[in-house]
Amino acid sequence: MSPLTRTASTALLVCALATAAAGCAKTGTGTSTGLPPGGTAGLGASPTPAGVPSTPPPGKPDPDPTHGTPTTAPPAPSGPRFEYFRIKKQAKCPQGTNQFPVPAEPLVVEWKAIGGTEKVALSVDSTMVGSYGTYGPEGTQEFYFSCGGAPGTKEKHTYTAFTVGGGPQRSKSLTAEAVVYEIGQT
Repeated sequence: MSPLTRTASTALLVCALATAAAGCAKTGTGTSTGLPPGGTAGLGASPTPAGVPSTPPPGKPDPDPTHGTPTTAPPAPSGPRFEYFRIKKQAKCPQGTNQFPVPAEPLVVEWKAIGGTEKVALSVDSTMVGSYGTYGPEGTQEFYFSCGGAPGTKEKHTYTAFTVGGGPQRSKSLTAEAVVYEIGQT
């Protein structure tokens, strides 16, 4: 057997073994194996690992428009804003009897403004900026609740905090409520 014949015979044997073990695939069209055009399979070929995006063949639209584009987080908000504006302690209206009264408890709100905010202006039941006063960018404020409604109803008040300085003004509002009790007479 000549060396050339021996090399050809070896190649056929390798292909026959590969066919038995994994299958010999056509290259180029991919129609018989489900491979993309130009793809190969068999010995030495490996499918794209799960979770790894593959690029579409030339001339085909990419179903994933972000393919190949580095992902970036959205920019962090800038300028004055509230990290929080919330109720720290709920208000309670007075209750009990005239002989054994249970005093009212004030509402306490807390806030923290960031992003260059110099001050925070508070308003109560009003859209007028700072109708209740102006404070530092972080703090708490106690409010005595008006409980003048009919017994069994809920008294409601709206509190608004406005940023002052550092850029465009921002605001946050919250509404607090407390049940009005009848004070028994003994």
